[in-house]
Amino acid sequence: MIQYFRNRRFIYYSAGLIILLIFITGIIIALSAARGELERLRSQHNEMVLLKDEFLSLKTRIDTIERKKNLMKINGVIPAVDEVFSSLGLKNRIKSIKPSGTKEMSGSIEEEAEVLAEKLSMNEMVNLFYKIENAPMLLVLKKVNIKTSFEKPDLLNLTIVISLVHEK
Repeated sequence: MIQYFRNRRFIYYSAGLIILLIFITGIIIALSAARGELERLRSQHNEMVLLKDEFLSLKTRIDTIERKKNLMKINGVIPAVDEVFSSLGLKNRIKSIKPSGTKEMSGSIEEEAEVLAEKLSMNEMVNLFYKIENAPMLLVLKKVNIKTSFEKPDLLNLTIVISLVHEK
């Protein structure tokens, strides 16, 4: 055995083999760390893609609301309600419009009114709700109360609290 150690060639080969094994072990450890980092980055990428999709959908909804705010310049909730009802031919069905207050929000004003409309058919009511939702101004239904008419049970009396959001 001592002869083998005296042989320098054997010592060089053994040292080279040990260095090679240490180098290969280091590479294996680095590769496993890189794989873990890759998996972590892939999960972050998937999360970012989901957040991007959610952001884009929220941005489109906000953009439509912003466009609605700037489309029509109405100075109050009462003219806005008159505009919606008269466009459907239901202005004569309004029994009363009572303004219930205003709130100042950051950069805008919210005006509320309680509207009582009588003797509406179901189709007229659905058309009214559609018109309010798709009006060229930012109208929000806060509260809806539907009752059948006393004279004709197939007609409806509608009490809604509606608000108009517009710029200061």
